Amino acid sequence: MNWKRSLRAAGLVAALTFSLVGCNTEGAYSPQEIIDHALQETKEPLAYYGEYTMDMGEIGGKAQVKEWTKDGKRRIETTTENGEHSIAVNNGSQVIMYDVVKNTVHKIDISKGGLDEFPSQRDQLELIFNAVKDTHDVKIAGEEKIAGRDTYKIVAKAKKQDTLIGDIEVWVDKKTWVTLKTITNSAGNKMTTEYTKLDDGAKIDNAQFTIDIPKDAKVEDISVPESESVTLDTVKEQLGEFLMVPEGNGLTLEAISLDKGIEDRSEYTFNYAKNGQQDISVTVFKANSNAKKEESIPGEKEMDIRGQKGTVMDEQKFRYISWEENGYQYTIFNVDSKQTIEDLVAYAKQMTNVK
Repeated sequence: MNWKRSLRAAGLVAALTFSLVGCNTEGAYSPQEIIDHALQETKEPLAYYGEYTMDMGEIGGKAQVKEWTKDGKRRIETTTENGEHSIAVNNGSQVIMYDVVKNTVHKIDISKGGLDEFPSQRDQLELIFNAVKDTHDVKIAGEEKIAGRDTYKIVAKAKKQDTLIGDIEVWVDKKTWVTLKTITNSAGNKMTTEYTKLDDGAKIDNAQFTIDIPKDAKVEDISVPESESVTLDTVKEQLGEFLMVPEGNGLTLEAISLDKGIEDRSEYTFNYAKNGQQDISVTVFKANSNAKKEESIPGEKEMDIRGQKGTVMDEQKFRYISWEENGYQYTIFNVDSKQTIEDLVAYAKQMTNVK
């Protein structure tokens, strides 16, 4: 995967953290209690119609969005400042994305699982606050009106500067616990999402979750990319001679997976366990000497690894070292949050040639 690009786009996920639960509760709450309410499961998910604006910063510009939600189904219509217009529908078994301007349609079958094109707001909110609970100071910063509704404002302030996930501001509706506004700073990109209208009493017709596709539209079915389990012999056959962390001292190679078609390359991931517990993941692929060099991301620093110029990320729950050597790109990620950068470097030094 292009994990750096994915990290830069992480703010887009953060900007969509709108909880879908309904819960009528009044009183004074701690930040964690408000978050817990917003994450509660309900037997009857909230159905609503909403309108909001998105300012996606450098990665996407500004957009106006209309949203319909009911029984886990969603319809999103987006119009950007550049005149782009798209309609996306998740009907529970299929995701359909229609580009009105280009007259193109992409369909993805999600009936068998493996892909959640529109992850729930609850899942997104939980992901973000779990990611920052140890690295940010979280507090209630007052009460404000958003879209004419009373909200609690929660601020998550990063404990140190130049981090992957920066400061986050969230406004949670007192009545429905829906997140009505977010401001996030992730991977150097600031994003703002704010509802201008929320009708939690709207009657949503099931017809909203279909799209009338023009007969002359170009339709393409997209298959969900999957990781394929492979053997070490297969990797040797495809890569030739490369570096690998050897087993020993309680460290065992649990599995090897292949991700195909990632920027026209094959990327192999080696998953290791130590004394029965997940320990590290190591990725390797053939480097492209003609590829444009990626810009560094906040928190990433340069460091010599195995005598090569490399980079490191040292976040509390997310650490990696990455470098290129003899035509191959290597990255070692921590799985055990107790591991340090020094631990990962020690593994890199142990790597030996296999062929």
